[in-house]
Amino acid sequence: MSLNQSKILLDKINALHKSISIEGENISAIERDLMLSYIRQFYEQFLKIETETSNTPTKRKSIKAPKPVPIPPQEAVYAPPKRVKIPDSIKELEKEMLVPPPPKAEPKPIIPKKIALEIVPPPPPPPKPAPTPAKAVSFGRFKGLFSNNKAADLSEKLSLQPLKDLSKAIAINDKLLYVNDLFDKDSATFSIALKNLNAFNNMEEAQSVLLDYAKQFNWMDEEKEDTARSFIKLVKRRYI
Repeated sequence: MSLNQSKILLDKINALHKSISIEGENISAIERDLMLSYIRQFYEQFLKIETETSNTPTKRKSIKAPKPVPIPPQEAVYAPPKRVKIPDSIKELEKEMLVPPPPKAEPKPIIPKKIALEIVPPPPPPPKPAPTPAKAVSFGRFKGLFSNNKAADLSEKLSLQPLKDLSKAIAINDKLLYVNDLFDKDSATFSIALKNLNAFNNMEEAQSVLLDYAKQFNWMDEEKEDTARSFIKLVKRRYI
């Protein structure tokens, strides 16, 4: 006989008995049949003594094992199965497994809010300053260069047509004449003079500049006087 096997069966019987005793009288059919199976196996372990001793020679008298007392069959009593309490965590896990996940909602497009812009009218333009009266120019001996002679014939009348740009209106030959006679062959000073004369608003403003050039380069010389009058007459057309 294997004592190890019998000890294992005895431990199972004790453990099952302890479990049944905790639950009280509510013994299920499975627990009852399992206990009977353990007891039969434990009993059969000791029945092997007779077969083991018969195979070994001995002078000892054989001891007959007591006949097994038949266990009367018990009427099957229906016992409801035990209700095992399922933890909430397992229930939630089952629900998550059975219920399909909801479809992912597509992100809503971000619509920029309309901002009401307050339209502020622009401030009124500042009043234009009153034009300052032109200073009286003392021509002295250069007065004859600025005298306004009336046009006698048609050619002179046509020569008094207005000009928009003095630099573009003067021909190359006339430009050389003015530079050599009136500006002492200094083309840079002549170009600056035309630029300043183009920027003036009227002839009254330009007269003071022309008078300065006339004094600087002595336009009253006999050789320069006619050329100076022609140049001043051309400048007047810029302000017609």
